Amino acid sequence: MKKLLLVALVAISGLMLVGCNTTQKAQGITDTHIIVGNTAATSGGFATVGIPFNLAMQVVFDEYNANNGEGRDIQFIHYDDGFDLVPGTGLAQTRKLVEEDGVFALVGHFGTNTVNSTMDYLLESGVPMVYGVTGVNSLYFDGENGLGKNILSVQPIYRTEGKMMVARALHESLFGENKDAKLGSNDKILVLYSEDDAGLSIKVGIDEELASQGVVSSRIISLPFTAANASSVVTTALAQNPKVVLLSANQAPATAAATALREQGSTVPVLSSYVNSATVFTPARAVVEEVAQPLPYDIYANAWVDITDPSAPAPTEAQVGGDGTLAGFAFPLAYLPGFTAEYWQFVKLMNDSDRVDGDTTAKSLWANAYAMAGYVAAKTFTALLDRVEDFDSLTWDKFIELAESAPIKLPLAGTIDWSDGKRLGLDSLALTKFVYTPQVTFSKIRNVESISTVNNK
Repeated sequence: MKKLLLVALVAISGLMLVGCNTTQKAQGITDTHIIVGNTAATSGGFATVGIPFNLAMQVVFDEYNANNGEGRDIQFIHYDDGFDLVPGTGLAQTRKLVEEDGVFALVGHFGTNTVNSTMDYLLESGVPMVYGVTGVNSLYFDGENGLGKNILSVQPIYRTEGKMMVARALHESLFGENKDAKLGSNDKILVLYSEDDAGLSIKVGIDEELASQGVVSSRIISLPFTAANASSVVTTALAQNPKVVLLSANQAPATAAATALREQGSTVPVLSSYVNSATVFTPARAVVEEVAQPLPYDIYANAWVDITDPSAPAPTEAQVGGDGTLAGFAFPLAYLPGFTAEYWQFVKLMNDSDRVDGDTTAKSLWANAYAMAGYVAAKTFTALLDRVEDFDSLTWDKFIELAESAPIKLPLAGTIDWSDGKRLGLDSLALTKFVYTPQVTFSKIRNVESISTVNNK
């Protein structure tokens, strides 16, 4: 019995050491290095996300290390958790990073499964987490109870995005015959939500914002659906004559709902999540004589990465870096006007790098959205390091205090503000519209704006 008690006390004391060191000098900072890590999936089906994401982060860290003089270099440790498809892998590897490798912070904490399975541990341990690679609601903290201060969320969180979808629906001039009128004060709003984590998470924000803006329940049609029953649910919903659809669903369920709306001949505008790219809606289009037809309704989606500037000229060879060419792009650079200077800074960094992961080169990632996300994650972390004046006395609490001290303007995106303990993710988003020419894509129609800005229109 005494032996069992001793084991229990040792385990508890070990847990206390991990959970109570936020005011002591932080682990993971040596005389020469700042040690960080993540467990991104770099094998299996999610390797197409994890490899570009991590490669771009490492390119940014290379840039930081090359320019920090006699300062400390960033050392990056990575384990492949396979998207935590074997439950417990993500948690075990996260614990290893913190307790064995002694990382200072987790940067680019990867994927819904791992983020959800490790959240209790992150909160308990106090280790800073900079940028969760998911929009799951477990990353959302409003600052009211002091929880989640070490969770430095960046990517838009579903709950926040749901609020923006409502703001756009109520205050943007997207409706009417000329698409220049606001939604009528008595017009019905259809909330179609998938019965999965993503759909339910977005719906939380939708419900909160509808209530906050005083939308009466008689105007709201809220219906759950699955990919299997989307057709019958949409039929029931359209019979109630909604004037806008808030599609609280991602990926396959979103495709199923979009297809059902098309099959019913709906012309009701749809507002969708930033997660849904053009590839989600392309399969919903009817094909006539082998030609895909436009959908009968407009689709709008939020976007947090903003790289377009219609007034910008095409880049020079110096701007794209490398040897002045872009991997896989066989046309002159003159074919590439309309992108921001920030975007070409990203391209140049990738194109100047010789980093490789298997068959993937950094140079090949100049147009890769997941690489852009990794770039933003790493730039966010290095921006925080730039605020540190004394690494020898740095604690986790001090690092978090520095993070909260002022907003950070993110490259390729808006501004993140962690003041007052708020961990809401980006709430400044652009608005895009699904278009068919000159290519099938989402094209920006509103610049990056905050929810409050949209609500004041």
